[in-house]
Amino acid sequence: MDNFTSLPAARPVSEPAAGPASDLVAGYIRASFGRRSNERIGPFLASFDRYSANPGRNYAVPDDGARPLPDDVAALVDTFVHRGRIPRLEYVPQSAPRVEAALRTAGFTVEGRVPVLVSRPGSLPDRPAPEGVTLTLAARDAELLDAARVQHDAYGEPEPPGEGDLSRLRATVRRGGLVVVARDAATGEAVGSGLCNGPVGGVDELAAVGVREPYRRRGIAGAMAVYLAQESHRRGVRLVWLEAEPREERIYRAAGFVDAAEKIWLSLR
Repeated sequence: MDNFTSLPAARPVSEPAAGPASDLVAGYIRASFGRRSNERIGPFLASFDRYSANPGRNYAVPDDGARPLPDDVAALVDTFVHRGRIPRLEYVPQSAPRVEAALRTAGFTVEGRVPVLVSRPGSLPDRPAPEGVTLTLAARDAELLDAARVQHDAYGEPEPPGEGDLSRLRATVRRGGLVVVARDAATGEAVGSGLCNGPVGGVDELAAVGVREPYRRRGIAGAMAVYLAQESHRRGVRLVWLEAEPREERIYRAAGFVDAAEKIWLSLR
């Protein structure tokens, strides 16, 4: 018997995903900006988090096929600086191949190139939670706050989670996203969490998977990723994608996710 809990009834996703995975991921990133505070700056769309200066929550994406001029890049930098944020971009380079050179000319440097891994319905083998660990979907504030606490601990955030973190997770659930919490079955302590941000056009992003240090290297992260992806597919999502940092790639590939594209991170520090 596995450690999954019963899940709420699936809600179908109306628009099936079709086309190359790189195009679907690039489109998802831009579309997801409509859910957050954003600003149009020439051929760029920038999103800003009013609660946090974390660079991972404040960045821009280029339009498909964008060919930014020096004035466009200067305006982008000015906007970030005015808001007290680090000028930064995250995007799929296949969708805008001329952007990187324009940014490098302006002094931006590449923080990283990370693989985009995906799953499709039926592509992932079952992966129960390790013995002594349960996985449940969070919906109530207390559960969401547990998820936020785990994320802050796992990612080394210096401050405890606040109202902004709780608001983000509430919004994730409201728009059809999923938040999973892994718990120690003996104590009930939250030891891991992760989420799917909410579907757009049959595509969803799996992100923020984190496990507290004493519980790492037990297979919890991989189990949470499969749990989230399979439940998303059960609800009608045709493509679930994630970006894998170097130390995480083996976890997701071992869980059954496959390479489909690349994402680039650039910033002006």
